[in-house]
Amino acid sequence: MLLSVPAWSAQRVPAGLPPSAALLLRYDANHDGVITREEMEAGLKADFDAADSDHDGCLSPAEVRAENERRLKQDGAQASPLVDWNLDGCVDRREFGNTVRSYFELADRSKDGKVSQLELRGPSMPIAPPTVEKKNTTAKNGSGNNGSSTSSSSATNTSQPTSSGRQY
Repeated sequence: MLLSVPAWSAQRVPAGLPPSAALLLRYDANHDGVITREEMEAGLKADFDAADSDHDGCLSPAEVRAENERRLKQDGAQASPLVDWNLDGCVDRREFGNTVRSYFELADRSKDGKVSQLELRGPSMPIAPPTVEKKNTTAKNGSGNNGSSTSSSSATNTSQPTSSGRQY
């Protein structure tokens, strides 16, 4: 069964999504903007079957090279290359889908077996609070510390040994 899956590339990802989203969006078979685990697995099966030109359930080094060239041409710098991680001379279905499955698990923050485009946006990057420098006010007596024996919060005692005995 051949699925009608658009060839998403990193250049065609909807606005607001990272280029890596193309890795999952290509498996949105019904084009509803949500990738289900079932859609992903069906797409991975179809992709593996297309790459396995001799249909032996194992991608040989030549088949891996051809698939990696196809991915590089389609996705450019965002391409996810296949790797024979266990060095047995064969990329099987499990190895073939490792990257996509890992990305799915990471993106599926609600753990409902579906990845929405909102989840593909990733977590919002928090804005760091503004830093305010404390002004060093000098007292009328000219000591600069108002007669207090405490040091400023920015001062660091560098002669204290650490638990390892080193001094920093």
